[in-house]
Amino acid sequence: MHSEQEIEFKNLLTKEEFQRLIDAFMLTTHDFQTQTNYYFDTIENYFKEKKMGFRLRVLPHRNELTLKIPVQEHIMEEQTEILTNEERDAILQHSSFPPVSFLEQIKYNGPLICIGSMQTNRAQIAYNGGILFFDHSHYSQTEDFEVEYESQDVENGRKSFLNLLEKHHITHRPADKKIARLMKYNNSLKG
Repeated sequence: MHSEQEIEFKNLLTKEEFQRLIDAFMLTTHDFQTQTNYYFDTIENYFKEKKMGFRLRVLPHRNELTLKIPVQEHIMEEQTEILTNEERDAILQHSSFPPVSFLEQIKYNGPLICIGSMQTNRAQIAYNGGILFFDHSHYSQTEDFEVEYESQDVENGRKSFLNLLEKHHITHRPADKKIARLMKYNNSLKG
């Protein structure tokens, strides 16, 4: 299992702003990789109530089961377990999870169910001592565009990120986490 603290800053983009950034950083379709995130919770919303995120990320050559736990603003504790294709398929087809230490440590009641999925085309580049991510995501019947910056510390990360937005004339629109956007959209469909 891999555990780390993730310091991140996110901003939603218009399609035009997204394209401007792609052009500015000279990214092409070859720089993007498709990933699908499947989000899980209990019927009682155990993870949502604790502001945690629990997902299975399926990449072209890797499967990651991740639990994200909030530490403070912009900082999440992220615990990730790499899964085999067989373990991935057992989760997706039967909601059967392998024994994972971080799941065994928390006390949730009831079975885990898939609450939604999101497919993202993502490119990433090194930027000012951190990593910039360019995400074009599809979920339910919507799509969104996002730039995300992962930094080694909050202050320098915030400064670099805000400078990036200003330099490229992008309106500051802090973005919810992907799971929160997915759930907000799903709830708006229910009325």
